[in-house]
Amino acid sequence: MTPKADDPAAIFDRATEAFNKGQVSDCHALIAPLIANPPPGARDRSRLAYLQLGCALYHTGDLAAARRLNASLATTHWRPMRYRLALRQRDPATAKRLRSDPEVTDQERDDFRTTAGLHMLWANRYRTGFPLYAARHNAILFPRTVPKALAHAPLPEDPAEDCGTIILEQGLGDVLFHLAHIRAEGRHETARFVGLRKYGPIIRRYFPQARFTAHDDLPRDGARPRAHLAADFVGRGYRRTGQIAAPVTFDTPLRREGEPPVWGICWRGGSGQNRREERHIPLQMFLDLLPRDARFLALQFDMSEAERQLLLADGRCMVPLADITRNPVHTIDMIRPLAGVISVDSANWHMAGLSQVPLLAIMNRTAHWFWGAEARAESAYASASTVPKDDLTADVVGGWIDRTRKAFADRPALARPAPGPQPQQPVFVLGLPRSATSMTMRVLHDHGLWLGDTVPGNAENPQGYFESRALRDGIVKPLLRDLGADPLGVRSLPAWDVLPPDPTLRGRITRQLRTEGYDGSQPWGFKDPKLTLLWRLFDQAFPNAIWVIVTRDRARVIDSLCRTSFMARHSTSADYWVPFCNAYDHRLSQLRRSGARVFEVDSDALSDGGFGQIRKVIEATGLTYDAKTARAALVRP
Repeated sequence: MTPKADDPAAIFDRATEAFNKGQVSDCHALIAPLIANPPPGARDRSRLAYLQLGCALYHTGDLAAARRLNASLATTHWRPMRYRLALRQRDPATAKRLRSDPEVTDQERDDFRTTAGLHMLWANRYRTGFPLYAARHNAILFPRTVPKALAHAPLPEDPAEDCGTIILEQGLGDVLFHLAHIRAEGRHETARFVGLRKYGPIIRRYFPQARFTAHDDLPRDGARPRAHLAADFVGRGYRRTGQIAAPVTFDTPLRREGEPPVWGICWRGGSGQNRREERHIPLQMFLDLLPRDARFLALQFDMSEAERQLLLADGRCMVPLADITRNPVHTIDMIRPLAGVISVDSANWHMAGLSQVPLLAIMNRTAHWFWGAEARAESAYASASTVPKDDLTADVVGGWIDRTRKAFADRPALARPAPGPQPQQPVFVLGLPRSATSMTMRVLHDHGLWLGDTVPGNAENPQGYFESRALRDGIVKPLLRDLGADPLGVRSLPAWDVLPPDPTLRGRITRQLRTEGYDGSQPWGFKDPKLTLLWRLFDQAFPNAIWVIVTRDRARVIDSLCRTSFMARHSTSADYWVPFCNAYDHRLSQLRRSGARVFEVDSDALSDGGFGQIRKVIEATGLTYDAKTARAALVRP
């Protein structure tokens, strides 16, 4: 039988679900009528008491009533959670009564120690707090820190006595903070790290000589190697230096020539019960705080579809073209070119701080102990500026944006890498549609440029398009679609000044080339006029690429656009195509000024047998120019 909406069991189920999601105020709104009129059944009263105390733990509900309830209940119920509440409410008598219960287990005792340690850390009493906090490996109200395949080893005072294995515990932000302390010791470059699979890229980048094993890949049988917990290195570092702040940084900020400043934004932090309202600003309200004359990149890891649509409808905002939850290093690489990050407490704080990127830290009421007794992110990261959530206004954000805008302009531009060995440098051919990019690529292909499976010819282009079908349909068109533009690159175009990042682009293209049989023994290329709209993304993915801009007499281009069926379906009017051509030409001009390795090929001259320009391209790719081959490529059957 389906329970009625006002049935206590149904209410408790909904309230528990809300509580577990961190929607604490929603949970309390559901149980408030039952607190005023408790249900008769003992089981229902027990569920009610647990949720009432749980809400109080997060400063929600009648806190005085929750304190009285906590003090009145027998010590047989929920001792770890109630002990945490007693300390938070400064009720030492109830805390002592819970701690003194003769039935307290060893695991509960370690939970009490961990809770007491956290309160010491929050109070800036680090020398007392860290030893107690070290008991968390066996605590109840703490995520499992030690996989069953490993055995916990307390961290000794002398690093020379350390074990060779370190467990990356807790969430991404914590792991990054812990790794900064581990790296500062300078003794664990070849250690073995164990953690969630997504932490592997972090270790491979910042500890390149170390080994990484995902939890899931640990052997299930045999000996259990001893391992240290990563957070304990913070305590040892404090005892050595007297500092909690991250002692090293991992990366430096970047600025790409010709791109405007962009600021990252994150409006919701935490997961589970940590995702409570104090670490959440509704997106509509968050966007209202942001200046109208700036650009923003969403760094929200759990963005809803409704939020995505809201961002795409806001001309200031961009959504990353890659899943930022899969590879933390990719997210760090998205943050490094930003002028700054505006965020509630989340892993973004650590990624920005460890990359020396300015951070406007929106501090919630129950601040993590990382941020010190005064709850300021500056206590851990020099690039941070803290604003309490209660003090967050558009003027505060605007003033910080102005300061970081100037600092961004003062950053040195990212230097272009020197040309690398062939065939690692791809050849990208682009230009206006109907400017003879196919003919140009045909000459390059006949000289040995690898293209993969290409689009065959038709009545409008009998000799073929020399355009990778897989890259066009599987990469270019989806990118344009994700940018909210016409995937055909005609009716609506993406922004010309800056595009949201896609750190996965190079890898996706490389995998596709391998799928088609590319073995790396010869130069490869890709031609598509729509690359004109996406050149910034491809340039970031392949900074050593050779770019070939194909030009043609404008009048002949427009005439062809009006007559070619797949373009003429948009319009047969030259007046329609003039602004279209101007838009493409503007982007091509930006590419010319970008510092990329650009060659020009006049297709009218090429068609008349002028091979001087394309010969330079062929030789730049490492191929051998042959006049006979070039002439044969121009012969129409």
